[in-house]
Amino acid sequence: MKELEIRLLELRGVSKYFGATAANDSIDLHLNSGEVLALLGENGAGKSTLMNIIFGMYRPDTGHILLHGREVKITGPEDAMRQGVGMVHQHFMLVGRFDAVQNVCLMDGTASLTVWNRKKVRAELEKLKEQYHIEVELDCPVERLSISMQQKIEILKLLYTGAEILILDEPTAVLLPQECEALFGMIREMAAQGKGVIFISHKLGEVLRVSHRISVLSHGKVTGEVATAQADQALILRMMSGDDVPDLGGYVKKPAGERVCLSCWQLEGFDDRGVKTLNGVDLKVRCEEIVGVAGVEGNGQDELAEVLAGVRPASSGEIQVDGKLLNFAKAGRFIESGVGYIPSDRNTVGTVPNFPLRENWLLRNRNWPKRHGLTDLRAAAGQASRAMEEFDVRGADCTTRSANLSGGNLQKFILARELGGAPKALVCSYPTRGLDMKAAWFVRSELTRAKEAGVGIVLFSGDLDELFALSDRIVVLYRGRVVGECRPEETTPQNIILMMMGGQA
Repeated sequence: MKELEIRLLELRGVSKYFGATAANDSIDLHLNSGEVLALLGENGAGKSTLMNIIFGMYRPDTGHILLHGREVKITGPEDAMRQGVGMVHQHFMLVGRFDAVQNVCLMDGTASLTVWNRKKVRAELEKLKEQYHIEVELDCPVERLSISMQQKIEILKLLYTGAEILILDEPTAVLLPQECEALFGMIREMAAQGKGVIFISHKLGEVLRVSHRISVLSHGKVTGEVATAQADQALILRMMSGDDVPDLGGYVKKPAGERVCLSCWQLEGFDDRGVKTLNGVDLKVRCEEIVGVAGVEGNGQDELAEVLAGVRPASSGEIQVDGKLLNFAKAGRFIESGVGYIPSDRNTVGTVPNFPLRENWLLRNRNWPKRHGLTDLRAAAGQASRAMEEFDVRGADCTTRSANLSGGNLQKFILARELGGAPKALVCSYPTRGLDMKAAWFVRSELTRAKEAGVGIVLFSGDLDELFALSDRIVVLYRGRVVGECRPEETTPQNIILMMMGGQA
């Protein structure tokens, strides 16, 4: 890409240490006006730390930050926004009961929730919608809006503040393909109007389509930079990890057994708001089979995964595990019956952040180690340590707090724990969301190994490529019901998307 004249952001020798560990090590980075810079790296490479430094959530230990060529000190997120830096986090910072205008008023210390200020803010948001071609409902409580609409509101918030530098952290992780296209159009429009965008993603196809330049981080250092026009996926993977990641596209699926390990019939249930989100789900999973579940976010996937894992009660219907009826049973019965569970939230549901790994190992553990009737922590530490070595979990040791692990390492730890219990059935909810290519490949390959060892797996995923590569069957959930079922080799992603939207394939 031709060097642009206006340099919005420059980092010179930025380092950040946590104890003796260098999360960022003498990083040099720059962002130009009208440019989309993709920032890539494996989980734990230092991307999040670096973005938190730019957004003022961390202070660098050494180095310099320059905005428009002038050195600055960013003391916090509010200061960052005053200086033209905005960030859209993976978890949105919105008040669900408020509409877009009210959320912007809350963020803007100069705009109270008076009728006059609401009208003023609304008028400005309408201008921004038109200027950047952003279609979003401003007057509806955000909790009633789709994830993609909420994301648009987050972007509008930053544009309202006058942000010239926008950091988008995994912005497509929870979006449908067509929603991703709309987001890419917004990003291109922002760049066309002189904004600088830092785009963080593990999806290399997206990076190659939307960015102008790519920088790669590894072990806290910038290890490579390339103009997107001169890059391909193989080159980026080599820059990230030094080698090529195997492709699961050639995975040969073996026929499933006849024995049903997990099934439900006419399952109904409610979400945390008391809204009925499961409306009579019928599902069978055989041993040695992966059943993929596709659906637009909010159509009952989360509730179905939790009910099948025993962590959310069903209001009616039947659940059987290996032929045993488990209606209204406590979670402990599901664990004892051989149901493993990988939740979508690995940080606060899959683990307890402040617990060391040896204690997190005991959660949902079918083989709870005991000695003289008491928990044997030494044995638990031994189990956890062996599993960490086998699954390549890169933490200091089993006394490390789970909060100190990267997303990929934490997911591998949870996978090791659940498979270590020799489950009959495994409920996996978005197991590769937010993982880098190597970690995602590892998780997928372990799931296929578990399947071939006789485990029946329910795989919830928003990644259609993943569902097609791994699943023996794909079922589509729409408004709390299974509205379609097919084999990947007999359908297309377009047909699955059509059913996800309530159409007939």
